[in-house]
Amino acid sequence: MLVELVKVQTTDGVRLDGAWNKAATLNSNQDSSGKESKSLVLCLHGVGSNFYGSRMMSEVAEAVADWGYDCLRVNLRGHDYCYTGMSRMGVRRLGSAYERVEQCLEDLDAWLVWADERYQRVILLGHSLGAIKALYYQVHRSPQSLQALPSLRQVIAISPPRLSYKAFSQGQQSAEFRQSIQNARDAMEAGAPRQLVDVTVPFPLLMTAESYLDKYGPQEKYNIEQLLDGIQLQTDFIYGGHELQFGGVAFAGLDESIPELVRRVEVASQVTLQVVPEADHLYSQHTTDLLLKLQPLLADGTSTDCS
Repeated sequence: MLVELVKVQTTDGVRLDGAWNKAATLNSNQDSSGKESKSLVLCLHGVGSNFYGSRMMSEVAEAVADWGYDCLRVNLRGHDYCYTGMSRMGVRRLGSAYERVEQCLEDLDAWLVWADERYQRVILLGHSLGAIKALYYQVHRSPQSLQALPSLRQVIAISPPRLSYKAFSQGQQSAEFRQSIQNARDAMEAGAPRQLVDVTVPFPLLMTAESYLDKYGPQEKYNIEQLLDGIQLQTDFIYGGHELQFGGVAFAGLDESIPELVRRVEVASQVTLQVVPEADHLYSQHTTDLLLKLQPLLADGTSTDCS
């Protein structure tokens, strides 16, 4: 499938790239403001990935275009594990090893301004950490900020994990998790927040002390269960049945806790949750089943809500 490469720059000077898939069904109608009348699905990658590296996202983009919607797969500054990029502070190391998740606000501001100039309706779709960023954005941008981006109508969160210090501290890998946290704290206390530390939870990788504590520290800034009461837009969750059963504390029970919590905070009418039976975190061998869940959501969210 042919794509158009596009780029934006954040307010702090970080360049971000993306791939723009046009709908297979031509639709050049415009409203009085000059915006395209069709919808755009804006896709966010997971940790250490990028706009072109995910097989699942590539298949989603092709399907979305076949259904008559445009699709834009984008990089956020946390793409790949490490790269050298420009910012207003000069040349810096960026990537998932160096990011703070909250920086996604500036990244998504840039992409959504681009999208709002062109489309009447934008759906923000993220996978894994990208799904957390999509949720975090709508929760931490004020109603006034979202009103300034009227095209943003919906969030689809595919397999966002539970980033919970408490849960990991009590989970099966609690000893390894506590050691990873201590490694990061030692670097912070030594005055080296951007020092790469060896961590083993949720999986073995090198990450700066600052970034690890930002994602997994006791403040639990990105625990999706604590973000639910800030939902402002239609929000649709999709999980794989295999990851819910075998994905450890990052996923266990989310198919039950999310519906219960959204009812408790009175946003259940805006939230749906579906499970793709037997699918793992990457939806290996189950992308077709994922697409069957996804297609009705793009047609203005026809699945049953959690109320």
